[in-house]
Amino acid sequence: MQYAELNMVQPITLDQLIGKGVDLPSLPEIYLRVSQQLEDENASVEQIGITVQNDPAISSRVLKMVNSAYYGLPNQVASIDQAVTLLGRERLKHILIGSVLRGVFSSQDDPAFSMQAFWQHSIKTAIIARHLAQQSTQIDEPEAMFTAGLLHDIGKLLLINKYPERMLAAEEYMIQKRVDILSAELSQIGLTHTAVGEALMDHWGLPKLLIDCAASHHEVVHDGANRYATHLIYLANQLSAYVPPLDDQETRDILDDIDNWDQGVFSLEQIANACQHADDMVFEVMESFGMVAIEISSD
Repeated sequence: MQYAELNMVQPITLDQLIGKGVDLPSLPEIYLRVSQQLEDENASVEQIGITVQNDPAISSRVLKMVNSAYYGLPNQVASIDQAVTLLGRERLKHILIGSVLRGVFSSQDDPAFSMQAFWQHSIKTAIIARHLAQQSTQIDEPEAMFTAGLLHDIGKLLLINKYPERMLAAEEYMIQKRVDILSAELSQIGLTHTAVGEALMDHWGLPKLLIDCAASHHEVVHDGANRYATHLIYLANQLSAYVPPLDDQETRDILDDIDNWDQGVFSLEQIANACQHADDMVFEVMESFGMVAIEISSD
């Protein structure tokens, strides 16, 4: 189906996609149970460990991620309760969501849509965001920025799951008409992936910071309580498309194409280092999540 034909189709509404009674993907029960325990100060690390270990696949992914070079812990972590003790509850919660998310849309099998490419972009965005957040006095929880980067495009997965032909048409429309992705989605679908991601994450009951980042990662100007976080995901999303190594001039040339990039007051060196770090770590992080990365040429 060509995009010209889709222009004649009735636009889809959020209520049709995420309204009451609509069959939506749910976060796995293991995530919900462990998240509740991580929030409960009365829940012991042993209790949390037992809950996670009830799902061997998730337990294995969490331990693989914790023991990866990405976290750089001095000693091997052998159990979930040890991971909680060493990393803290908040950090483990963010690792957990990455470990369960792949299964939420596991039935997706559209030949025109690469799940590997999707997650590689999302994970690179997450790594860049976390790396920069660690150097910012405006971001209190760098680990939350990893999760925000991981989830920023989640609306695309729901749209491709429900309306693959329209998503393909939006991609074609964007290329042929030389418009941005949100304009193309509005033209061919009636909804943007940012609005869908915002609504889906709200449906899941995720924190407002994560919802705001999904909603605003294509916005150039950021305000509100989470403006530093949303700007950081906007910047990381743009930077994830570039392949290091980047010298100062290459970094400056890239940033010339990113409007308002300096709102987050990061230096050229910090940005280049974040991109290099993401390029170094993306294969290992994807493997920890049970995914396969795609080699991207710098040519």
